[in-house]
Amino acid sequence: MILLERIGAVVVLSLFLAIGAQAQATFVASQQEFNTAHSNASSGDSIVWRSGTYSNIFMNIFRSDISVTAEELGATIFTGNSRVELLGDDLLFEGFQFLDGNIGNDDVINVRGSNITITQINIRAYRSYKYLRVREESQFVDITFCNFENRLNLDDQNILSILVDDNNPGFHKIQFCSFKNFAGSGNDLGIEPIRIGVSSQADYISRSLVEYCYFTNCNGDGELISSKARQNVYRFNTFENNPLAELVLRHGSENIVYGNFFLSGKGGVRVREGQDQYIYNNYFYDLGDRPIILQNENSDPLDNIHIAFNTIINCDEMRLGGDGGNNDPTRVVISNNIFTDPKDDLFRDETGLESWIGNIYLGSLGIPVPTNGLIEADPELVENTEGFFGLSETSPAIDAAEDGYAFLPQFDGIDDIDSEVLFDLMGQNRPALLEERDLGSNEFPHDITIQPFATEDNTGPSYETSPPSSVEDERLTASVIAITPNPVSNVLMITISN
Repeated sequence: MILLERIGAVVVLSLFLAIGAQAQATFVASQQEFNTAHSNASSGDSIVWRSGTYSNIFMNIFRSDISVTAEELGATIFTGNSRVELLGDDLLFEGFQFLDGNIGNDDVINVRGSNITITQINIRAYRSYKYLRVREESQFVDITFCNFENRLNLDDQNILSILVDDNNPGFHKIQFCSFKNFAGSGNDLGIEPIRIGVSSQADYISRSLVEYCYFTNCNGDGELISSKARQNVYRFNTFENNPLAELVLRHGSENIVYGNFFLSGKGGVRVREGQDQYIYNNYFYDLGDRPIILQNENSDPLDNIHIAFNTIINCDEMRLGGDGGNNDPTRVVISNNIFTDPKDDLFRDETGLESWIGNIYLGSLGIPVPTNGLIEADPELVENTEGFFGLSETSPAIDAAEDGYAFLPQFDGIDDIDSEVLFDLMGQNRPALLEERDLGSNEFPHDITIQPFATEDNTGPSYETSPPSSVEDERLTASVIAITPNPVSNVLMITISN
């Protein structure tokens, strides 16, 4: 496997080749050839599927420390009743497409092993139980640069399901993936693009990370992500044009929703149950039904909910949970946000117990004005060349942040949680002094252009934007200028120049 890291005009290729190792690659082009290669595989070996389309293939991968890859990314296609079981540990599964298949009540990819990388996979137009399921016993499964799209059957099953063990966190990662074009009514049909945990696992610690993913036109269920476990982080994702769905903290506590773009859809974040939830540094724009909603549920009432440094523009009302039930959210702290240009009112269903700190608003408030912490003022937002809004140089939101917001928790096993909110939405430094920090999701001046990290073009498999056999990777056509063996890690560092 080749990993690329760009440093200025220089690219470093880390070739994970144990010096002197006897690992071998076996090319296969049939079920029988795969079965034989798998039976004979030793630690470090690779099984490489020849390019082509194959029907009714079952890969039961129970060997550990092997790679199963495509000869060319995206050029090996499985269809019919093809499916995969990943039972071994320390596996790489890379480069395949699963298209137009029908496997009934089976999963396309079912994972029971640990320390597994699933990357550059496209699953589209399958009839199945789930597209990808990670079982409770698994840990450290990385799902990267995959696309999940257009499941044909609308049964009560989610697309990517991660289950949670009662004793050990999973530490799973879903990164740079795309979720697209799931038809449906948006009702509670269970066709969520991602579900982490189930209701019975709400108290289990998952520590799963979903970042740099793109969601669009996902209407199979009202929940784009259904979070049903503890200590998950959802950051740097883009949710765009999902008319019937939103991200939902459904069960479980201590979850973080940080640095996401919620654009032109139904809603942003719905917090149904749990305690110690954090919604920070997000950008909400043109949402037709609540950027944030806190629910009034008796099963696990909301407590200690923190909403800070968000920018909310041209959305429906933010709902605060005081809607007539007997379980109003408690200890809700709303701090250093910008609320402006609502479609109707800015807020509804206040409890009267919210703590407001350092917020500004412009538009019809919809609730009685709190005694402090929510000031009417035009934030003076200006639109940039990409169509996103930031502060003008005269905005009253500049240098207006106030103390009183909670730091984000740190979870062992999830790196780079910005506990003290030292960075804005785009990763730009916030000033060290609190009184010099700006309200909303972005610091002025906007040295990094405000725009989503995750787009349809930079998520999912690389061959979706550069089709197989059409484009050579320019990073692999450069000149080698240095080869350096590392005697400690047994890794060859090959430095090449563009």
